[in-house]
Amino acid sequence: MSMQARVSKALERPSLLPSNVKRTRREPPVERRETGRAARPTGAQLVYAALRHSIIVVDIEPGASLEEEQLCRQYKVSRTPVREALIRLASEGLVDIEPDRGAKVAPLQFVDVCDHYEAMDVLQPAIWHFAAVRRTDADLERIKERLAAFRKALDAADAESIILTHYDVHRAITAACHNRRLEKAYGDMLVDKLRIGQHAIRGLPRNRGSALAKRLSGAFRVMKQLMTPLAACNGLAAERLARKFNDHVREQLIDILSASMSSEVRPPWLRR
Repeated sequence: MSMQARVSKALERPSLLPSNVKRTRREPPVERRETGRAARPTGAQLVYAALRHSIIVVDIEPGASLEEEQLCRQYKVSRTPVREALIRLASEGLVDIEPDRGAKVAPLQFVDVCDHYEAMDVLQPAIWHFAAVRRTDADLERIKERLAAFRKALDAADAESIILTHYDVHRAITAACHNRRLEKAYGDMLVDKLRIGQHAIRGLPRNRGSALAKRLSGAFRVMKQLMTPLAACNGLAAERLARKFNDHVREQLIDILSASMSSEVRPPWLRR
C-alpha cells in the first residue's frame, strides 16, 4: 500500500487512537478565586492584553518599535511586567525581540500573506475533516452560536466585530477537531489571519463595515454550509468545503489588497 493510500485510509477513521483508548478533551485549568471576589489581573497580564489587541487590530503598525520606557509610562507599570508581556507576545509570533536592540512588532509582509494561505491549504481541510468526524453535540452547538454572532456582525456592518466573530467561528471549529497539536498550530495561524484581515480593511473605502460585510458574506455562506457535513459527520464533504472556503477568502483578500495597493504601483504621473 502506498503512503498516500495509507494516509487516506487513516483520515477516514474518526480517531487514530486504538479503539480501547478514549480521546478526552483537555479543559482549561479552573482559576481558583476567593468566594465573591474576582481575581485581579496582574500588571503583566494587563499590558499583554492591551498590546496584543493593539497589534492585532493594527493600531500599532507592523515593524513599529516597542520601547520599554514608553510602555511603562503608558500603562503605569514597572519594567518587569512590560518585559513579561513582550516575552509572551514574542512566543506567539506577534513581537520580535532582538538582543541590544529591543522589541518591535513582528513585520507583516506580502510573503507572510502568501505563506499564511499556503499553510491554510494544508491545515484547514484536515481540521474541518476531524471536526466533522469527532465533534460532540456540545461542539456543534458552540459552532452554531459563534456562527450566529458572525451573522449578527455582518448584519450590523461592524468591521472589527466581523473580523473577531469570524475568528471565533474558526476557533470553535478547531476545538471540535479534538487534536491538540492541530489546535495549537491553527491558533497561531488565526492570529495571523486577524492581522492580515485588519491590515487589509485599511484599504477599503470609508464605509469599511459595509464593504467588509459584503465581501465576507460569501465566507459566512460556506461556513453555514459546513453545518450539514458536521451534523452528518461527513469528513470528506467538510474537506471539500474547506478548500472552497480557502479559495473564496483568498480571492477576496487579493481583491482588497490590489485595490489598496493600486496607487502605490501606478507611475507617479498617474497617481492622484
